[in-house]
This record gives sequence, C-alpha cells and structure tokens, in this order.
Amino acid sequence: MRKPNWATACHHMSVCALTGASAFFASIPGSFILINGPLWCYFYAMKYVEDYDASALRRFHCTQPEGNALVYGTEKDLLAGLDFVKSNFTPERLFIVNNCSVSLVGDDIAGIAARAELPCPVYAVDSGGIAGDFPQGYEIALLRVIAEVEKQRRTKPAAGKKENVINSNANVANAINENEEDTNETNEYGARTNSGDASKSSLNLLGLTPTCFRGEEDIAEIRRILETAGYRINAIPGGGSAWKEIMELPNADLNLVLRDELALKAAKKLENDFGMPFLSVGMPYGIQGTLQWLEKINEVLPATNLEAVRQEAEKVNARLQFRNSNMQSLWGPLWFDNILIAAPPSEAAGIAEAVRGEWADTGNLVIHFTHDTGLRPPAADRILLAGKDDAAMKETFENWKGGLVLGSSLEASRLVRLKKPFINCNIALPSYHEIIATDEPLCGIRGAANLFEKIWNAKLQDCMDGVKEK
Repeated sequence: MRKPNWATACHHMSVCALTGASAFFASIPGSFILINGPLWCYFYAMKYVEDYDASALRRFHCTQPEGNALVYGTEKDLLAGLDFVKSNFTPERLFIVNNCSVSLVGDDIAGIAARAELPCPVYAVDSGGIAGDFPQGYEIALLRVIAEVEKQRRTKPAAGKKENVINSNANVANAINENEEDTNETNEYGARTNSGDASKSSLNLLGLTPTCFRGEEDIAEIRRILETAGYRINAIPGGGSAWKEIMELPNADLNLVLRDELALKAAKKLENDFGMPFLSVGMPYGIQGTLQWLEKINEVLPATNLEAVRQEAEKVNARLQFRNSNMQSLWGPLWFDNILIAAPPSEAAGIAEAVRGEWADTGNLVIHFTHDTGLRPPAADRILLAGKDDAAMKETFENWKGGLVLGSSLEASRLVRLKKPFINCNIALPSYHEIIATDEPLCGIRGAANLFEKIWNAKLQDCMDGVKEK
C-alpha cells in the first residue's frame, strides 16, 4: 500500500481495498465471500460488514494460507477452503477475494476454483491493500461485476430467438432482436427516455453502500425520494440489489453517481461499453440541498411527480424553521466559533453546504476529506485532504479552540486526548461512542430533520454542561 493510502487506512476513516471489495460483494443477496489470505484480513473485513449485517459471520470464510504459500502458491489452502464452503454452505455465488500477499503470488484462481467443482458460479478479484483503500476495493468489485454484465450481454440469447444483436447505435445499450425496432429515444443530454415502463424514467444508483454511517438508511431515503418524484430504480449495485437486478444495469435510462470515489470509473465504463449517460450528483443533504440535487437530475431526465417532493420538503422545512425560531428565542442563534467536518467527500461536501447554508453559522468551517477529491464546496473556508495535508490536519486539532465537530470517533478521541473543548456530532465511521438503533437517515428530507435535531441537541447538551460547571 502506498504511504498516503496507508496513512488514510490507519489514521483516518478508511480501510483497505479488500474490505471495500468484500463489502460490495456482501451486499448482493445469496453471495458468499472467501478471503484468500490470513485470519487478520478475514476478521477485519467480516467484522466491518457484520456491523450492519448480522449474517456476515455465516457468509465469510478464510483460507489461512501456510507460510510457504507465498513461495509455492495457495492452491492447497484454496482448495481446502473451497471444499469447506462446498460441504457447509449453499451460496448462490462465491466471490474469492485475494489479500495483498496472495495477490503477488499469481495463482490461477479461476483454474483452481474450477477444479473444486462447486455447484455455484465462482468469481475472483485481487484487492489487497496494495490496490488502495476502501474506495479502490469497492471500485474493483463493481468493475468485476460489470464485466459479468458484459459477458452475459454477449452470450445470452434474446427470448424466442437464437441470436441477440447489440444495437450499434451508441445511445442504446439494451440487447435487441435483429428484426426488432429500437424504440428508445434520447434527450439533449443523451439520457434514454423510453425504457421499461414508458411512464417512468429509470435510474441506476452507483456508489452507495450500507457500510457507510447510516448507509442502509440513506439508501432507503434516496430511493424513496426518487420514487416519489416518479423515477423507477433499476438497480443499486453495492447497495442491496440482487444479482439478477445488477445484470440488468444497461436497461436504465441514466446512471446516477452518488459517490465519485466509489463509482465514477464504473459509470464511465458503462458509458463507453453500453452508451449509457451518467450524472455525478453527490449525496443530498439538507432541505434546499435535496431539492437542488433533485433539480439537477430532473434537468437531465425529467421526473413525472417532482411537485410531490417539493410539497413534502416545504412541509418539513416549515416545521424545522418553527423549531429553530423557538430554540433561538431561548438559547440564541445556532452559532459555532469553529466547525470541523471530517468525512468521505460526498458526505463532507454536502453536509458542509447544508449546515452553513441552511441551519448554522460559524466564523470558520474546515473540511477534512478522508479521500482525494476534486470537490471544493463554497461553504468551506479551508479544505484538507487525508494523505496529502496530514501536517495541516494535525494543526487543526492542536490549535482547536472549541466548536462543532461533525466527524467520527477518531476526531472525537483525538480532541479528548488533547483536552480540547468540542461539541460532537457523528456523521462518519468509526462510531464507537454512539449507538444507532433507529432507521433515521442523514441525507434527504428525513435526514435533514435528523441532522438538524442532532446538531441542536449537541449544542444544547454543551450549554447544559456549561451551566453545571458554574
């Protein structure tokens, strides 16, 4: 692993590529993950997934290669692992994920797996720490699955026909019969407007994962908003979609990229291979931020019921403004001398705009992006990148004078060790000092109310602590 990635994995909020790939594959119902590597890699990836999926323990296994396997290969250990899976489990498909050291050996994983004669399809990827951190592993897994989509499109015949012809017109990715007329139309942005249910434009949601903070809840909220607006969700690879749904990725009218670091490369590949347009929109935070997010999508692929979302947003916003006025009359404005936001790019950028643009004010807002990104939200006074600006990030903590910290347990524990005053509100993993037992999201309309409530309550708790000290 390169030094910046190692620093990110060990000192910030990310983990290695093996965990990212495992998290993606584990999100597919019926899947089983065989970690071809030591117990440490297995336990870390399994536990990471188990934090949101209690069944992870029954869907992971480890080959535990012997010490000399790095010289002579992992064939013996891999076959033993495959035999264990064959004897004790009945997965719909098996994903073999190689760790760093095994990736260097160069074993013919597919050939070894074929000898095991498992009754289900087997897929293999190299995704150890050498490949990068969580986003790179997730990306590797997503691209691996897209390769299967391409393979299926090449080999699967159309119903009632012996042959299937891929339309050479770059705007259409669906396989159609050679005697069948292409009825898909495109708008000025290249988005198809007549696939599946003609009354509903369809979307793929790329870059979502339940392993993020409030990940499952955010996925549900994004889906709810888009479906309320009149869109049909075709597939959410990495976000809970079944294998059959993922294989139908090319049937959507538009690919939405929610997190560039996880899915932008995949979106470009789908555009290149299937002629599918994509739109990078980030994650929706805040009431106004969510409406602006939806408007961007609507400009490219018009929604049929956008007004329903607007009405819901106005109703919730009116309630929040009423609550805000009441609290300000008692406690003063929602002001913080400093705000630090430390999270993955889409989360940090979106939350920064929502917090400063809709609810709170501050004299200084600093963002610590946990992954490299080109995002530069106007709400931020200073932006630092993990792995590149570590010295400056260290200074942020050492010179901290108090304020709101929107981040993870890592930022909180660091400030505690430095004995710095701060108001804490978790928005990212790891989260060791807060239990999550509700289904409230952080993004979207419902998430706006939740985040607004969390920030106000954090401020009020700080005010009460101040009263107690006096």
